Amino acid sequence: MTALPFGPYFSFLERRDAAGAVAHALALVDGGADPVDVLLDVVGRAQEQVGLRWAAGSWTVAHEHAATAISESVALAVGARIAAPADPLGHVILTCAEREWHGLPARLVGYCLQAAGWRTTFLGASMPARQFARFLDDVDADAVAISCSVAASLPAARRLIDAAREAGLQVLVGGGAFGPDDTRARALGASGWAKDARAAAAVLDGLVARGDLHSAATDRARHAGADEHAEMVVRFAEFRATARRSWLESPHTGPQDSASQDPASQDGGLFDDAIDHALHALSAALLTDDPRLLREASDWLTALFAARGEPAGAIPGLWLALHRTVGEPLPEAARHLKSL
Repeated sequence: MTALPFGPYFSFLERRDAAGAVAHALALVDGGADPVDVLLDVVGRAQEQVGLRWAAGSWTVAHEHAATAISESVALAVGARIAAPADPLGHVILTCAEREWHGLPARLVGYCLQAAGWRTTFLGASMPARQFARFLDDVDADAVAISCSVAASLPAARRLIDAAREAGLQVLVGGGAFGPDDTRARALGASGWAKDARAAAAVLDGLVARGDLHSAATDRARHAGADEHAEMVVRFAEFRATARRSWLESPHTGPQDSASQDPASQDGGLFDDAIDHALHALSAALLTDDPRLLREASDWLTALFAARGEPAGAIPGLWLALHRTVGEPLPEAARHLKSL
């Protein structure tokens, strides 16, 4: 089946026309389109374009937030057309890891699960693990679904997973930060992983039907990377300052060809943001023992810098600076960095 086109809807986001966006989406539903298809193929795909506009530098963060606020309103309007199940399969709590502010994907997954027969409760973005644990004590739930799109939030996702497992609940995870398979999900102790919103219902059905919490999740093994991740958390500011100096001041690997030598003047701190992104990716790679996180981060930063007109050699220089900074105190980190 051909996916619904998202272009007409995206034009409303470009014009910041909230009323028009809502009317367009509801007209699709009234015309016979499945509300889930409207949410995923129209709203979801349009939001991907919003992210690309920001990455290319053609939209500011404010533009991105305005568009996302509209899509949140549209999701609520279309989601209201999905009837709550009279005899639900179970109750699922949906949330996002702390520091994960992209709440719309989790909301869309919730509507997909509701359409598939589940009762859902959506807790929003950036959920602190301690508050989450208290909430789980007060509700009757069968499973938890956690969304995470940025690598920096994976350690926080682990804390949510721990809280859910301690409450005796199955844990389904998904989102870009978990990667293309279940490797990171298993490393963090989740019961299951879904590649996208449409797959979530089938995976959740299997987890709850199986019912054996401990056989459904792989306990995290102790490994050197997990210990080094803990050290990175403690020494993050130190590593950041050292890597920053090593990268920006190097005459061979630093971004010396940039129009400005001062990173504070670079697109709201693009260079400092890149250092943070790389360090968080390295920390998450250590925690999950998955060095692919570094390649994903490197590819994303390379594309971002190219779109912003920054020198092509800047990102390889960043990874060299990180290697010089953490290579001696953190041998597992050095091993991961060598894989780039």
